[in-house]
Amino acid sequence: MAENAKGRARWYLGSVLWYGGLNNKTGKENQFGFLKSESRAELFFHKSEIVGSQLPDENSPVLFREGVGKHAKPTAYEVHLLDVAATADKLVDYFSAFGQGEIQFNGWPQREKVITCFVRAWGDDVVSRLIASGIAPYHLLALFQQRRYYPELFEAIASHKDFNDLIALDISPDTLPREFIDRHVEQFAAWMKKWAGNHPAPSPTQSALIETLLKKISLSATLYLAFFNCLPGETLLKHRGSDIDEFIRRSFGQDKMAVEPYIRDAYPRAFASKADWYQHPVFRDFITPCLLKQKMFRKDFSFVSDIESSPELSADPEFFILAKLLPLIGRNDEAAIQSVILHEIWQALLSGRFTVGHPAIFRLFPQCTSLQKRFRHIRLSCEAFHWRAKQADGSTENRFLCRSKVCEEPRVLPDLSKAFVDFSIYDWLAHYGMQYMVVGEPSKRDLPIKLAAWFNRIRELFARLNCRSCSLLMVPNMKYSRVEVTVWDAASNGFIRKPFQAAYRLTVFKCASHGCEQFDISHYINHCIGYKCSEIIDDRDLTEKCDEGRYICAFCGSCCTHHREKYGNTGGGETEAVQYERFYGGSPYFNR
Repeated sequence: MAENAKGRARWYLGSVLWYGGLNNKTGKENQFGFLKSESRAELFFHKSEIVGSQLPDENSPVLFREGVGKHAKPTAYEVHLLDVAATADKLVDYFSAFGQGEIQFNGWPQREKVITCFVRAWGDDVVSRLIASGIAPYHLLALFQQRRYYPELFEAIASHKDFNDLIALDISPDTLPREFIDRHVEQFAAWMKKWAGNHPAPSPTQSALIETLLKKISLSATLYLAFFNCLPGETLLKHRGSDIDEFIRRSFGQDKMAVEPYIRDAYPRAFASKADWYQHPVFRDFITPCLLKQKMFRKDFSFVSDIESSPELSADPEFFILAKLLPLIGRNDEAAIQSVILHEIWQALLSGRFTVGHPAIFRLFPQCTSLQKRFRHIRLSCEAFHWRAKQADGSTENRFLCRSKVCEEPRVLPDLSKAFVDFSIYDWLAHYGMQYMVVGEPSKRDLPIKLAAWFNRIRELFARLNCRSCSLLMVPNMKYSRVEVTVWDAASNGFIRKPFQAAYRLTVFKCASHGCEQFDISHYINHCIGYKCSEIIDDRDLTEKCDEGRYICAFCGSCCTHHREKYGNTGGGETEAVQYERFYGGSPYFNR
């Protein structure tokens, strides 16, 4: 808080630390106390300096003058309690002594108490009394911003004025309603461009003003600032990037976001062509993915070359997977498609192109509420499948199960009514003609459900899939089955037949690092097939096998279907949550 300019006669705001209480030396009630000034100084005050008959309590807000008492002790004089109506006139004197910007109203601890004092003192006449008080308009608007009486105050102060008029009155634009800025957007944009140009390296205070303004103005005003380069693009993206992203995405669908008419008028002035609009630095990175999805939707396979030639998009798992998967559909059988796509994804994981926890994967394979509730510490994709549950009366009820539990919100059913920019893998596959074996009834055998479960399995087991010698990610052992698949060839701009090998068995893994002592040694990593056990079987931790050659689970004692009599020790008293954390707590995608 800046010092009041009235010298020793100035007013200060503060709060009472304590007053009164029994004095142990005299056995009488104290007639004095201490308060803390807004400058954090502690001052003595005597009962005789309290104006009015009401005595203060601890933390009571007060207005006072500051001076020096006996023994040069800092002392408060003329102490007014803020909840006394007569104090309002003194507050007018307090505010009139400060210049623009000297009171930072955001987070000011006395703000609500001061407003309450004015309202109690002047009631229904508070607006007219404040306007006539002589308090500077910029203080009045900043004090009451987002509070009761603000609209009335603004109307009284700003009636018949435009943006430039209010700036001339030293009113900060962050106190102006967004509707007012929309009405005067050209003046606002010109001011912003000039102001930002005068502060190429803004101070923390100036940066805070920009942040406040960008948070409060409308999407239309934000777009206008971007159209005419009134602020650096990185600044706009930092504070309104998510809004701009949603605007662009929805502009490619039917559910477009409403904008002010001035945006439609500004567009032809800002951009000579669509190409200019597409390449604008603020919008380019949002528009390009949408244009690519538009190509996918139209089945224009040049999108494959576009993605592969872009380092950014080829490292985005959503676009990487779609570029590898969509051209295969309708030209290859499901087994070949599965072999190719799993091979491509695993190679991308090995190279570090992306991780299975990348948020973009969940745009293709969304999470359901069932898994979100059951597995709170790890994000998993919905892998629901259709199930006909038998009822007591012999009838059946159609349900969906996600990991053997009822899935109330299955995310695996295609919905082609939504915009293509929001398509999941299930929507894309349906759009390209790949249906479930039974339409509307996904099963564990269907490719998209297999892929969702595969991603979940990798997220859970990831910590165990590293070589214990060199720590590198192992590769699945391959049962080589050379197949020919039809793929998109960028060079010839068409489809060609190409030999491919990679039918992965995701139960056996080996280290592929030639310099490692564990190189090419296969390890069996799977779940126990015992009834309701699911303990992780890792041959690096187990040695005992049954006479059928199966590892014997150390948890439930089961091994294979020929030794069913050993089943039964299921869970050992552990809850599902505790067991899950023990199994998968080492995964980098598990967050406690």
